[in-house]
Amino acid sequence: MIYQKKQAEEILLRACRELVKSGLIARTWGNVSIRLSRDYFLITPSGRAYETLEAKDLVTVRIADLSYEGDVKPSSEKEIHASVYKLKKDVDFVVHTHQPNASAVSVLGEIFSLTATNGNLRADRITTAEQRALLGPTIPTANYGLSSTPPLAANVRRAIRRNPDSKAVLMKSHGALCFGADYEEAFKAAYALEEVCGRIFEIRCGCKMPTESGQTIEGEIDKGYMKHVRTPFIMRMSERGKDVKAYLDDQAQISGRRVKCIEPNDRAALKSMAEKGGSALIKNDGAIIMAMDEDEAEAAAIVLEKNCQAAMLALKKGLKPVDKSSADLEHSFYVEKYSKRKDEGHAEETD
Repeated sequence: MIYQKKQAEEILLRACRELVKSGLIARTWGNVSIRLSRDYFLITPSGRAYETLEAKDLVTVRIADLSYEGDVKPSSEKEIHASVYKLKKDVDFVVHTHQPNASAVSVLGEIFSLTATNGNLRADRITTAEQRALLGPTIPTANYGLSSTPPLAANVRRAIRRNPDSKAVLMKSHGALCFGADYEEAFKAAYALEEVCGRIFEIRCGCKMPTESGQTIEGEIDKGYMKHVRTPFIMRMSERGKDVKAYLDDQAQISGRRVKCIEPNDRAALKSMAEKGGSALIKNDGAIIMAMDEDEAEAAAIVLEKNCQAAMLALKKGLKPVDKSSADLEHSFYVEKYSKRKDEGHAEETD
């Protein structure tokens, strides 16, 4: 259905609150939009905390040329949303997430059939009838493209055209896109996608999804905030005793090409981190994260855990991380934009 603007604003703000509560995103990595008419959609702004958004912060964007009203910048992924509305006339709501299982499985770069056997993935092992109805016959993966760029949007359009009945698209090394006739359908697809991708991860990786949450020790330090994280996938990578590369682009944004693994008694490395910030795996003991504040440290921990999950799958299958030039560009863009928003008083990610 087509929504009046006031009703659309209320629905979109409710969706923002659900994004935060659901664990489908970390901070502002992700975005939602709702169709206003044949020509326009309403979308979340770039780099604003979802918990504090108001109707005045939402942005109306023209589908045809991505022009927008007002001084607030729309999400940098607006072209992806516009692409869905152009190609899918029956879609009135779009959710772009960086949910863990879907992000991890995206590194495989596969098209997953939900109606037939895919190698060792039998449709009846990875989905229920209800999930197939929500997601469609396939879960395609769009080829990798730098975040917030026209090539990424073009790759998503290609995946949608080739899989016209699908209601979810994985974006390689990036995240997921889910859509539906309304808010409820789009979010149900996102939740179904996460469950299905959890089963795909288990089968492709040959391991069970962890049920334990892990231990975290945290607190303020002289120049910011520290977290010592022992969540399941971070622990498994720390036990490997090697640096972990960036297999997801939000990890590349934060850390560049890799997160180092250091010895527990490497005081020089820990002192440097305390002064400059950053993350490191501690051999056999999880990871240390030093950040500006608690919120930033929590976001870095979420992203590192998700990247370690993706790394487990990639290493099992002999897959490569985000390539050097892309990782460096992602990191430099992030540092530049983050620094700019920090100076403006927002200190949020962009997406």
